[in-house]
Parts: sequence; structure tokens; C-alpha cells
Amino acid sequence: MLLLGLTWQNNGCRSAGHNTEPAEQYLKLAVSLSERDPDFLDFYTGPEPLARAAKTPLPSLEQIEQNAKHLQTRLPNSGLGAERIAFLNQQLNAMNQRVRQLRGAIAGFDEESRNYFGVVAPPDTDAAQRAKVRSEIAVLIGPGAKAYSAYEAAFVVPAKQVPVVFEAALKVCRERTLARIPMPAGEHIDVTYVVNKPWAGFSRYLGNAHSQIQVNLGFPQTLDRLLDLACHEGYPGHHVFNTLREEALVKQRHQQEWAVQPTFSPQSFVSEAAASYAPQMVLDDAARVQIERDVLFPIAGLPQRDIKRYIRVEELIAMLHTGEPEIAREYLDGRLEFARALSRLEEELLMEHGETMLTYLNEYRSYMLTYTVGLDRVAKYVNAAGPENRWQRYTALMTSSVTSLPE
Repeated sequence: MLLLGLTWQNNGCRSAGHNTEPAEQYLKLAVSLSERDPDFLDFYTGPEPLARAAKTPLPSLEQIEQNAKHLQTRLPNSGLGAERIAFLNQQLNAMNQRVRQLRGAIAGFDEESRNYFGVVAPPDTDAAQRAKVRSEIAVLIGPGAKAYSAYEAAFVVPAKQVPVVFEAALKVCRERTLARIPMPAGEHIDVTYVVNKPWAGFSRYLGNAHSQIQVNLGFPQTLDRLLDLACHEGYPGHHVFNTLREEALVKQRHQQEWAVQPTFSPQSFVSEAAASYAPQMVLDDAARVQIERDVLFPIAGLPQRDIKRYIRVEELIAMLHTGEPEIAREYLDGRLEFARALSRLEEELLMEHGETMLTYLNEYRSYMLTYTVGLDRVAKYVNAAGPENRWQRYTALMTSSVTSLPE
């Protein structure tokens, strides 16, 4: 049976701190699984010869699961150190969960999220608070999802203007981030525009401080959403996060296992959660008003409107996210059929077109917890030590091997 070359031994000619073979085998497993599952990998920046070796011949899903378990049995004697062993075990457990699902095993929402991310969404206790939020929204723009959808439509950027608006927003977020975080010389982002995707934007890290961001032109992109995307996908979100982690863990500490990021893993949970909080690191309400009024509105060619009210409405809509995990759990566990899930999303979260959310859930499942539970945990962590330490704590998430966030 093919074991992807899992024959390394902790022999005397290699010091414990420089035993690279377990990490290399982990990278091979991740690349192999990504060939079987296009959703599995956020990025791979490791050696190309290693990636080629992982595909030739390409192991079956059963072989990948067996190889992952075999690697786990060898980790205690690898000499890597407790922290690295724990990380690899967590990542391999998540990988095995993904393989089981791809092979047809059924896991409940909570079991899946526990195995993927080490997280279980708490019971929903915020229904009363969300009702108050909806009441405030109704006072500002009228009641219900249709009223919000009609109001938001006035801020949708015409598709032909999206590139210039997004790149202006990216420039602003970059300037505000670099005032706080130094970045390597030559860091850069390429932006492309796509359609027919179940997300508004996506960032892929290419290595050596280089990312590619895709923005979905088929998604109704509002001014506020484009500004958030620029922060989330770029600065100080995914691009900065991945760049600093590569610098700190792969290049400085020579921990090669961080040269890959599986989508469904504890590692990815922290990364996505931090990126979801990124806009709040560089944009307070006053900055949003100034940027949208003076920079983005003129570029978009939209008529000037009451931006303060718009931003307040968007803040209130974001507060409704606490209702998403329970709806997702009931929907994916089969207790809430498609039509009723649509009604819940419309009534509780003011999503008039909830089919977009359900399409996303069908594909990425419990990954949605990164944007909800993960976001709340990052906010709590970053703000716990007071406003003067926010950037220090946020940067620590990027430059350390953190794979869990306190509740």
C-alpha cells in the first residue's frame, strides 16, 4: 500500500529541531487531498518538487486517511517539540474529518465543527437583542428584509465601477495598516474580477508577500462591502496575516508545516476570524464616513446620501450575525428545509435573497462559524487588554502559532 514515502526515522544524523520530514509528509498529504477536493486548500507555498511528488501517483481518499493516521502515530517520536506536534495532530484530525465526509460519512454540524476547528457554536441566546436591532433598523429605513434590500440598492456600485472603487479602498486600507504594521519590501497584491462564485471576495496567498484577490462582479457590491473586502482580503486581513505568518513561522523558525493552509482546519479558523475583524482594526465610524464620502462615493459615481445613517444601518445589520450559526446548524442537520431556512434568514437576519447564503452553506458548511463565532472571539481577544494594546494583540495572532481563540 502506498504510504507517500512515510519512512522517515528520528535518527542520530538529524537534530530534533531540524527534522523536516514530518512537516514535508504533512504538506504532501494536504496537496494530495486538494487534488481530490478543490475546496480543501486555501494556499500552498511549499516546495514545488514536493507538491509534484504528492500527485504522482495520486493516492485515493482511503490512502490519504491511512497515511494521515500513520503520520500521527509517528509524531510523538519525531523530536519536533510539543507545540509543533500538537499543531500537526490538530491539522491531521481535521484532514481526516474532511476525508470521511468526502467518502460519504455523515457528521452533524457540531461534530463537524469540533473536528475541523475545535469549536462548537454556543446555543443562541441573543434573539431578544436581535429583535431590538431590527426595531432600530425599522425606525431608520422601514421594517423587514424588503425595506433593507431596497435601501441597500442605492449604495450598490455599478459593476463597471467596482474595480476602480475596490482598488481605491485597498489603497486606503493599506495606508492605514502600514502606519501600524511594517511589511516586507516588495509586498504586493494582484486583483482580478470574477463571476458565478458563492462569495463576495476571495484571497489566495502565493508566497513571499504576494497575494491574489478575486472580487465577484456577480455579487451586488455596495460601497461599504467593498471597503470591508479591501480590509478583510488585503490590509490588515488575509494578505497581511499570511505574509507575517510566513515571515515569522516558515522563514524565521523554519516550521515548514505552515507553508500550507487547509480551508477546514484550526489554522484556517483563526486566519479567517482575524480577517473578519480586520476592518474594525483600521476603520472607526468617523474614518468610514470620511473615506466613503470623500473618496469612494465620487469614484463610484453614486449620488451623495446620508452616509452616517447608511453606516449605522450596516452596523446594525452586522449585529444580526449572532443568528446565523443556529440557522446553519438546523439547516445542515436536516431540521430546517430549504424554504423554511429562507424564511428564517429573511425574517430574522433581513436577508431577502437568502439562497446565496444557503448555497454557501451547502458547499462550505460549518466554515461559516469563522465569520460569526470566530469574529466574536477575535474581538474579545483583541480588546481584552485595553485600546492601547489592540494592535499588539492583533499582530500576535499573525506572528504566533495560535490555532485556537478563547471563548
